[in-house]
Amino acid sequence: MPRSLTTLLSLVLALGVPIVLILTNVFIFMTPQWLDYQYSKPGLPKSVRFSDQDRRHYATESIEYVRGSRTLEQFKALGVYDDREIKHMVDVRELVDKARVVWIVVGALIVVALGVLAARPTTRTLAARGMLSGAILTVGLFVVIGVFAAIGFNTFFTLFHRVFFEGDTWLFSYTDSLIQFYPLPFWFETSVALVGLTIVEAVAIGFVGWWWTKKLRDCRMRAKQ
Repeated sequence: MPRSLTTLLSLVLALGVPIVLILTNVFIFMTPQWLDYQYSKPGLPKSVRFSDQDRRHYATESIEYVRGSRTLEQFKALGVYDDREIKHMVDVRELVDKARVVWIVVGALIVVALGVLAARPTTRTLAARGMLSGAILTVGLFVVIGVFAAIGFNTFFTLFHRVFFEGDTWLFSYTDSLIQFYPLPFWFETSVALVGLTIVEAVAIGFVGWWWTKKLRDCRMRAKQ
C-alpha cells in the first residue's frame, strides 16, 4: 500500500474521531429524555409564561422538529413562536441536517480507514496510533473549549451562534418562548455534560489505541528474539 495512502488514512482517523464523538453526543443530548432530566432539576428557572406541563410539551415538540420528526407546518401550528423564533429554528434544523450528513460521511470514512489499516500487519500500528492521536486531539480540544465555556460561557455562547448562524435571529428577550423553554442554565448544563461525556469517550478510545500500540510493539519485539 502506498505510503501516501496510509498517511491519509491515519489522518482520517485522527481528525475524524473528534468530529464523530462531538456530533454523536450532540444527537444524544438533543432528545426529549435529556430535556426531561433538565426540567427535573430544581435549579432550572421556571417559565413565567407557561405551566410546567405546557412548557414540556412545546419544548419537546420543538426538539422533535429540529430532529426532523415534525414538519414546519406542525411546528408553526404550536402557536407559541413569533416569526423571528421560527426563522431561527428553521436555521437550526438546517444546521442539524448538515451535521447529520457530516456525521454519517465521516463515520463511514473512519470505519473504512480503520478496517483497511487494521487488515494488514504492516499498517496495523498506524490504525492504533490513529485512534490514539484522535483521542488526544479530542481531549485537548475539549479541555480548551471547556475552560473557555466555564470561564466565560456568555461569550462562548455568543461566539458559537455568530459562527453558525447569520445575522441576529438568535437573539431573544427573556420572555420569548425559546428562552422560556431553554433558559441559559439549560445550555450551560448541556455544554458541560457534552464536554464531559466526550472527554470520557475519548479517553476510552485513547486507552484502546495505546493498548493496541503497546501490544503490537511487544509482538514485534518477541518476533525479533
